[in-house]
Amino acid sequence: MPAAKARADDDMIERLAACAACHGARGEGAPGAEYYPHLAGKPAGYLLEQLQGFRDGRRQSPQMTWLVQFMDDAWMREIAAFYAAQPPRTRAADTGAAALTADLRARAETLVRDGDKAAGVPACAACHGADLAGVEPGVPALVGLPADYVIAQLGGWREGVRRGVAPDCMADVANKLTPDHIRAVAVWLSQQSHDDGRRPAPAGSVVSPVACGGLAHAAVTP
Repeated sequence: MPAAKARADDDMIERLAACAACHGARGEGAPGAEYYPHLAGKPAGYLLEQLQGFRDGRRQSPQMTWLVQFMDDAWMREIAAFYAAQPPRTRAADTGAAALTADLRARAETLVRDGDKAAGVPACAACHGADLAGVEPGVPALVGLPADYVIAQLGGWREGVRRGVAPDCMADVANKLTPDHIRAVAVWLSQQSHDDGRRPAPAGSVVSPVACGGLAHAAVTP
């Protein structure tokens, strides 16, 4: 790493020390912080939208709101760019998570890979990439996340305590999944793995099948 880049990174790590306890010094995650996700390597657009969400009330967390309430967009973009530039963490999060029954495992994989057209649930892979490593500029990876975190976020969308930029496609998806299927999908995702360093797919390589915030989406026809 060039000396200037190393100094800049060290400066950002120092300035973001308050984030490190929950997210790791470089956003790689912290041991025992199942409900605080790693940030490293996620698309900068996604990270920026989450910071704005905590500041503007779309997401609820007293700690995060306190930290970001007075941040302007320019500083948030710097933070997002720093974490996005770090090596992604895409190894399995919960290799020892509770086992799923064969039926629930099959159902979870179907929902992730193919969705459920009858229920109006698009495949996770249709938006988050075939390898579930995310898509630039605003779709996060689903691999590498603990099951409890995924369950909590889907529950947040169901309860309205987490909201995305309208139209909020994830709230729609979460409310169409049963609690058993949410748990099954979360456990299945938490056990998927790539070598660390798998980057999100390039912008434009995936087109969302549903309207979702400011992301590009295909025209949905009957």
